[in-house]
Amino acid sequence: MPIKIKIATAVAEVPPQATVSLKVVQTLGGKLLINDSPHMDIVIDPVNTMVSTLPKPEAEKDTFDYQREFFYYLFKKGVLEDPQLEGGPVFGMVQAPYVPSAEADVDPVQSLLYQIEKYIQQTEDDNLAAEEYDDNIEDNFVDPPPGKYTPYGSIPPYQDTPAGQQDQFNSTYAYAGYGYLY
Repeated sequence: MPIKIKIATAVAEVPPQATVSLKVVQTLGGKLLINDSPHMDIVIDPVNTMVSTLPKPEAEKDTFDYQREFFYYLFKKGVLEDPQLEGGPVFGMVQAPYVPSAEADVDPVQSLLYQIEKYIQQTEDDNLAAEEYDDNIEDNFVDPPPGKYTPYGSIPPYQDTPAGQQDQFNSTYAYAGYGYLY
C-alpha cells in the first residue's frame, strides 16, 4: 500500500495591523468582558451584536456621563450605527447595538476592541490629570505654600471688630420671639 504525501505551498501570513492590550475575559457564553475602565465594565456580545456598559460597584461617581461619552465616541469612530442608548436589564446598565461589517475582511469585534482601547487610553490621561489636580488642590488647603496664608491671630475675628460689635448689640430682632416684635 503506497503512502501519498501532499506538500502544500506556504501561505504568507499577513502581519497584524494593530495590537490591543486590554484586560479582556471571555465568559462561558462567549461574551467579552473588558475591565480596563475605572468607572465601568464593558461587555461585547458578538452573538447579539451588542455593546453594554455596567457601572463598577466601587465607582464613587455617577457613571452615566462616562457611559454616554463612551458610546458617543464609538459612534463618532463609525463602530456604532446610532448613538441611541438603551437601558439594560440591570440598574445602571446601558447598551447599544453595533453594526456588523459590510465588508468581509473587517471583523466588527476587532474594530470595537481597537476603538475601545483608544478610548480608554484617551480617558486614562484625562483621569490622571484630574486626579493630580484634585491632589494639588487638597495639598494646597491642608499645607499651603509659604506666602499663601496668614498666621493664626493676625486677623481678628469679626465679632471683635467694631462692625461686628455694632451688629451684636444693634440687632432689630434681639428681643423678638417667634418673629413678632413686642
